[in-house]
Amino acid sequence: MKKKLFAAFATMALAFTGAQTASALELSGIAYVQGHGGHVAVIDLATGAVGRFAHGKPSDAITLSKDGKTLYNFSLDGFSKEINVDTGKQTEWAQLGQKHCGSNYAPDGTIWVSDMKDGKVYVYDPATKKLVDSFEVGKSTCGINFSKDGKFCYVSDMPGGFVAVVDVATKKVVSKINGVGNFIHRAEVTKDGKELWQSEGNELAGGQPVGVGYAPAGGSMGGITIVDLTTGKPKDFIITGGNPHDVTFTPDGKYAIAAVRQMPERDDSALMVINTETKRIVKVYSACKSCHGVEDVEIAEDKDGGRPFLCGVDVDWNRKTPPAGAEMETKAVGTQKVSPTCADLK
Repeated sequence: MKKKLFAAFATMALAFTGAQTASALELSGIAYVQGHGGHVAVIDLATGAVGRFAHGKPSDAITLSKDGKTLYNFSLDGFSKEINVDTGKQTEWAQLGQKHCGSNYAPDGTIWVSDMKDGKVYVYDPATKKLVDSFEVGKSTCGINFSKDGKFCYVSDMPGGFVAVVDVATKKVVSKINGVGNFIHRAEVTKDGKELWQSEGNELAGGQPVGVGYAPAGGSMGGITIVDLTTGKPKDFIITGGNPHDVTFTPDGKYAIAAVRQMPERDDSALMVINTETKRIVKVYSACKSCHGVEDVEIAEDKDGGRPFLCGVDVDWNRKTPPAGAEMETKAVGTQKVSPTCADLK
C-alpha cells in the first residue's frame, strides 16, 4: 500500500513539475466555467485574465451555443437561464427539472440536461426556451455526451460509477459501462469518437461525498478515467488530484482541459491542461484564487466548506478576446490581474 501511495504522489509531483516547465504552451480561446458562486467565470486562455457573468444561482451545468453567442445555464435547484455573452443580457430563470448537473447539445438541436436528484434527463429546446421531454436513466445523472454518429448518448451516473448508454432515437438505456469510478461527474468524447474521458472526483468518505473537494486521507486521488468506447471498458486513468468535474478538448484533440476543484497544494479551483498523447499536465489556469485570494473574498463555511467550487466548462475556440458583456478584470496585482467585482461575492 505504501509503495502504491508513494508512486501516486511521485506521479503527481512529476505532473506538477511538467505544469511549471511546460507553461510556455500557448492556447487561444475563451473558457466559460460554471460555479457554485452564482456566476460563470470567464477565462482568457491566451492571457489568463479572469472575469465573470453573475447570474445569481449556484449551478453546475453549462453549454455554449454553437455560434458562441449564448450561454445556457442550468442551476442546482432545477432552473434554466440564457446569457447573451456580447451584451450581457440575461433571461429570467425558468423551472426545468430538480437539480441539474450536466448538459450538451443533442443531434436534433435540443439540449439534454442531466439531473442528480431524480436521475432523469431533461430535454430543453433553446428555440422555445421550454422543456419538451424528460426520461429516466439512473439514480443521479451528470455527464451528457453523444457518440460521433449521434446514435447514442453516454450518461454518467455519479454514485453508481457507471455510464449508461442511451439510444438517442428511443431514449432507452441499452447498455452500461461499469467500473468507471467511485463518484463521477461530467465527461467528453474525444474528437475521433473512440474514447470517453470521464472526470472522477473520488470525493468519498463512508460511501458518501465529502463535500469539500478532497478525498479522505488514504483515499484514491481524483483524476480522469479514459473509457474505450469500442470495447466499452475503462483502459487508463490520469491522476490530477483535487476533484475534477468536467473535461473538454482543443479542436485538434491534442489537449484536454479539465475543470478541477481544489487542486492539491494550491487550495484553488483551476483548469488543468493535459497532453492527450503523453497524459501529462502541461499547464494550469487559476479559475478562483486569482480573484478570491487576492481580493481576500471569503466564502461562508456552510457553503462548500468555505471554498470556491467550479463545475462545467465550455470553450469558445474561435473567440480571441473576452466577450463585451462580461465583467472583466481591470486591476493589476503583481503579475496577476483580478476582477474588481470579486468583492460582490462576500
